[in-house]
Amino acid sequence: MYTKLASRMTLVFILFFTSLAIPSTGEASTSIKVEIDGEIIKFDQPATTIAGRTMVPMRKIFEELDSTVHWDAKTQTITASRGSKKITLKIGSKTATVNGQRLTLDVTPQVVKGRTLVPLRFISEALGAKVDWNSQTKTVSIVTFEYIERYYYVDRVTLNISEHISEERFYEDFYRIHQTRELVADTIFTSFLDNASYFESDHTSMVFNGDKFDAQMIIEGTVIDGKASGSYVIDLYDLKIGRRARTYNGTFKDVPYNRNLKISIQRLLDSNHSVIR
Repeated sequence: MYTKLASRMTLVFILFFTSLAIPSTGEASTSIKVEIDGEIIKFDQPATTIAGRTMVPMRKIFEELDSTVHWDAKTQTITASRGSKKITLKIGSKTATVNGQRLTLDVTPQVVKGRTLVPLRFISEALGAKVDWNSQTKTVSIVTFEYIERYYYVDRVTLNISEHISEERFYEDFYRIHQTRELVADTIFTSFLDNASYFESDHTSMVFNGDKFDAQMIIEGTVIDGKASGSYVIDLYDLKIGRRARTYNGTFKDVPYNRNLKISIQRLLDSNHSVIR
């Protein structure tokens, strides 16, 4: 089942690869626009400014950010949750709580024309999203994820990045034999709302596993709180006969993740798949 954010991410990728511009909404230039990951959000009651803060209908914004929301009419209390995050607000009160921590709002949630309005920036940032305001276009831009592709060499001794390269250079070097470095391509998707990253890394290098091999490895996993966990597949290609000789696979857990994964093909082979001849 696809979530709103997954669908929105797909839309962003389509727009990127086809270089299409988002069409005009047809609203007056003085109206406030709200976009999430490049998609203009339509509210049944337009976003408005109260005491210098952008206010939007409660239920719509929480749903667009894949959160569940509960309205208690008796206590005039709003409770929203997404994963481990829980937000509570009360009509007419400048005090809100995020996971039990009390915070002060610049403007209170309030009912306008039968709709409960909440401060847009506070809600978005409390859920982990990044928010920007463009005063010229009167647009609030909310970003919930980041997608990165990067290409580089890793020193096999220190496991530090030794050189950043272009995508073109990566494919030029891919079929060359790399004796002292690993050639790496990373694809990283970071969800600000989940506070987690999902990645795939492609590695290639010369390794020793009884004989010399040209090795290619694919690593997939997640990063939470700076620790990576996932799985890998290593294909060893015999340099003498020019074809794949062996395939290994395995898993890893809680590996420190900063600039790179700090894992090399050779170290995985030595620790998990050694060949004695």
